[in-house]
Amino acid sequence: MSNPVVAVVAEHTEQDLRIVTVRGTLDLSSSIHLAPVDTSVRAVLLDLRDVDFLSSAGIAALIRVRNDVPPHTPLVAVADHQEVVRPFELSGLDRLIPVVPDLETGRRRVE
Repeated sequence: MSNPVVAVVAEHTEQDLRIVTVRGTLDLSSSIHLAPVDTSVRAVLLDLRDVDFLSSAGIAALIRVRNDVPPHTPLVAVADHQEVVRPFELSGLDRLIPVVPDLETGRRRVE
């Protein structure tokens, strides 16, 4: 049985807000597939609700995304389960990329 590969399943812009939806396992073998995000927008939401595992390599990939997004551009992660939220909290990543439970809260957070 092979691990699911991380996939950006949707990347679109709504009113100058970039929403990147990711699913699967975000670990060493899959994190290289998390492409740079279009940063010509006012804010970015990373929808991680379908990520089932987040390793330290996945955290490093998300830090790279944060570093690619200009400092003045808000970046918020959307995650509603402990497989993602807990690693954010334990690593301190939630101080760089705030985590909210749903897209609506994320949209309000970046307004």
